[in-house]
Amino acid sequence: MSLLENSFLKLPLQNAIQLYGDEVVPRLTKRNKVIAIGTAVALSIIYFLRDRVTKPPRKLRHIPYLSYFGVLRSMYYKESVRDRSARVHIPEINSENSNGLFLEVARNGWVLHVANPEDAKRVFLKLELFPKIDLSAERSGTLNSKFTIGPNLPMINGAHWKAQRKVANPAFRRSMPVKLFGQLTQEMFKSMENKGEVYNVSDLMERWTLDAIGIAGFGFDFKSIHNKDSEWVHRYARINEGLRDPIFFLFPYLDTNFRWLFPHRVETHKQTDIFLEMLDEVIKSKKLDLENGVKNNALEENERDLLSLMLESGEEGNGILSNKELKSNLCAFFLAGHDTTANALSYAIHYLAENQGIQEKARQEAISILGDEPCDILPTIEDTKKMTYINQIMKETLRINGPVARTLPRVVQEDIFLSGTFVPKGTLLVVNMFGIQHSNKIWSDPDVFNPDRFSENGEGIRETGEGMAWVPFGNGARQCIGMNFSLNEQRVLLSMLLRKYRWSTPKDSPHKNGIISAGLNVQGPVDLDIAFQKLY
Repeated sequence: MSLLENSFLKLPLQNAIQLYGDEVVPRLTKRNKVIAIGTAVALSIIYFLRDRVTKPPRKLRHIPYLSYFGVLRSMYYKESVRDRSARVHIPEINSENSNGLFLEVARNGWVLHVANPEDAKRVFLKLELFPKIDLSAERSGTLNSKFTIGPNLPMINGAHWKAQRKVANPAFRRSMPVKLFGQLTQEMFKSMENKGEVYNVSDLMERWTLDAIGIAGFGFDFKSIHNKDSEWVHRYARINEGLRDPIFFLFPYLDTNFRWLFPHRVETHKQTDIFLEMLDEVIKSKKLDLENGVKNNALEENERDLLSLMLESGEEGNGILSNKELKSNLCAFFLAGHDTTANALSYAIHYLAENQGIQEKARQEAISILGDEPCDILPTIEDTKKMTYINQIMKETLRINGPVARTLPRVVQEDIFLSGTFVPKGTLLVVNMFGIQHSNKIWSDPDVFNPDRFSENGEGIRETGEGMAWVPFGNGARQCIGMNFSLNEQRVLLSMLLRKYRWSTPKDSPHKNGIISAGLNVQGPVDLDIAFQKLY
C-alpha cells in the first residue's frame, strides 16, 4: 500500500476528499475526466450522508419529519420548491393532528419548518431569540458566497445589522422612482410594437425589472428592454442560473475544490467577477462625485438611485458603509428586487389572463385614476395610493404564488416551546411562508385566486390579528427593506398595462391547466406566453 493510499484511509472523510482533490485528481488524464467527476460527486454524497443522517438528531425526533430520500428525489428531478411544497408540505400542514411544525433535511442539516401564523409571528418579532444562521465560513469560495453571502442586510445580525439598517432605511424611504418605472414601462411598450401578439411574459418581466433595479439601485442602465441579447443581460442571466444550480447548492465542495472539472461553472465564476468589478467601479465613481460635490439636481428626490442616497446618508450622520458592504448590499438588492418582482408581475399577469372579470374590474380602476385618454399616462406616487383593487390583486398574487417560499435559516438561541412542542437550543428553523399562505386551516379555498380576500371585510384582515398569515416579505424589524419599492414597481406597471392592453392565455399554453413554476427558493413561471390585444 502506498503512502498516499495509507494516508487517505486514516484521514477523516472531509480531509480525505481534500487529499483526493489535491493529490489524486491532478494525476488523472483528460480521458478519465468522467471518472474524476463521478468520484468527486460520490465522495461529496458520502460526506453529506455521513454528517446528515437519514433521520433527525434524537433530540428532535419527537417532531414529525419528512422523508430524507424524498428531498433527494425532488432535487434529482429538479422539482420546484412550489411544487414540492404543494405536494408534500401542504398535506402535512393540513393534516388533523399537525400543529404546523415539521422537520425536513436541507443543505445545512435538519431544519424545523414553522407553518402556523402564531409561531411565525414570534419568530419574526424576536430577533435575539431567532438570529440568521452564519453561512459565510461554510460556503467560502462558492459562487453563492461571492454574490450572496457577505456583509449585507439579509445575512448579518445584531449591532452590525442595526448599523447597516440605519444607513439603508432613509435611502429606501426617500427613493420611490415611480416616474422611472413609468418611463421603463413606456420603453417596454415600444419593444412590444410590431412583434406579434404573443409575448413571453417571463422574459419581458425579467428584462424590465433588470433595467429598473439597475437604474434605481445604482444608476446603471443594462438596456435589456430593447436588447435582450446584450452582454450584460447574458452575464446576469448566467450568474442567476449558476446561483440556482441545485448540484452546486447541495454540494458546495464541488464549487470550491473541483470547479475545474466543470468548464461551464468556471465561466460562470468569471462572469460573476466581471459583474462585481462593474459594481466596484460604480461605487468608486459615485463616491468621487460626492467628494467633488457633483449631484444630479435634475432628478426629483424620490427618483434618485439607492446607492447615491446611501452614500449621502453618511454625510447626514446615519453611518458609513465600506465599499465591501456597499457592494454586498447591492448584490443583495439585486437578488431581492429583481427575480422576486419579475416573478410576482408574471404571476399577476397570468392570473389576470385566467380571470377576465377580475382583469376588467382592475382596468376600470386604472382608468378611473389615470383617465381614459388614448395615450400612456405615468402614475404619480399619489396615484399609486389610490389603486385599492390593483393592490388586492397584488396581495392575492403574493399569497398564492409568493416568489419566495421560505425564509433564510435561523438558529434558536435557547430551549423554547412552539405550539406546545419542545424546541432545543441550536435548532435550525425557517418560516414556511408558502405553507402558511396555502393552509386550509387559515384560508378558505387557498388555491383559488380571489382578490376579494383582501377587501375591507375580507379574510385577509387576519394578518393583523393574533398571528401573521400573509408574509411574502416576512415581517417585523427584518421585513424585506425593499417591500414598498417592489409594490410600487408592480402598481405602476400593472396599471399602465391594464390601460394599454387586454390579455389572455393562449389556447395551446402549457399553463392553461395550472401554472408551471421552477426554482429553488425563488420561484417563477416557466416561459409564460401571453396573448395581448392593444386598446389604443
